[in-house]
Amino acid sequence: MQKPLLTIGNKNYSSWSLRAWLLLKAFDVDFDEQLIELFHPSARPTLAANSPTGMVPVLVYGEGDEKVTVWDTVAIAMHINEYFTEINIWTGISKSDTKAQTDSQNRINSAYCQSIIAEMHSGLMGIRSEMPMNIRATAKIQPSSACLADIARVENIFADCLKGRAEGSFLFGEFTAADVFFAPVILRLNTYASASNLTLQPITKQYCQTLLNHPHVQAWQKAALEETRIIKEDEAGTILSVAGILAD
Repeated sequence: MQKPLLTIGNKNYSSWSLRAWLLLKAFDVDFDEQLIELFHPSARPTLAANSPTGMVPVLVYGEGDEKVTVWDTVAIAMHINEYFTEINIWTGISKSDTKAQTDSQNRINSAYCQSIIAEMHSGLMGIRSEMPMNIRATAKIQPSSACLADIARVENIFADCLKGRAEGSFLFGEFTAADVFFAPVILRLNTYASASNLTLQPITKQYCQTLLNHPHVQAWQKAALEETRIIKEDEAGTILSVAGILAD
């Protein structure tokens, strides 16, 4: 099978790009990466050629009548799980372990994993609008009641998933697609929570650190800090400090 090409946007800002990229990296999919500048005329030819929606991320492979195009992060996750990895992304368990795959607890975890991904994908609009991903920044905001409700819901999800698990655990023990999809939320909290005097539960802080320590998340952050473009549409709140190449 031809190596897939993943088209993504600026790593400092593009939360949806991070999800697709981290999914492929974490589940050992060999792929090529094509980065475009968000909201920039230079990106239009690439997006016109590969993305039916004109947005990122988009995954393509094959040629001519056999070209496969997958857009939207949930669709990319489902496609990768079906065709590109020997690990079940919903449970983090090898597909060859038939006993584990049919275990009732793993079925429960798989359903829970898919449900919280779908909930996050279609909701949390308060966090999305008021806390855009901006990895290089530390910024202060005045969160609305909708944003605070979203944070509370996220904390409840984390607490429920991590209940009874060892310190440093991922949401379902093994690394799964749920950790992938909530990674940008963790990076948002890292940018805004402390600076905005938001008090997070200890288990949330613990899980945030677990994700921030993940080598692929760190690799994405490192690349983001090397970017120089500032997209005003994705700059929110009062910027208290900037890290990386744009640091004072």
